[in-house]
Amino acid sequence: MKKKLPQITSVLLVVILIGCASLLFFSDRGLISLWQLKKEKSDIQQEINSLREEIASLKRESEKLEFDQDYIEKIAREKLKMSKPGEKVFKVE
Repeated sequence: MKKKLPQITSVLLVVILIGCASLLFFSDRGLISLWQLKKEKSDIQQEINSLREEIASLKRESEKLEFDQDYIEKIAREKLKMSKPGEKVFKVE
């Protein structure tokens, strides 16, 4: 009877350790979930940085369109195909 008691406690200890390890890795707050959340956070942070850069670029573009007459003329000529009065436009293809 004395030999069975240590075997039972050993088996019980192993089962408890396996249960704790599986909870540590596979539960909702486990390590695997934590790694996935860190990856998702990193991806979202990169997207935020990219959008901030895009916002800054659009603000610079907006300021140019509001105050820079040469830039406005350039855009009017290139995108809107406009010309000054009396100016002849030649298309080269």
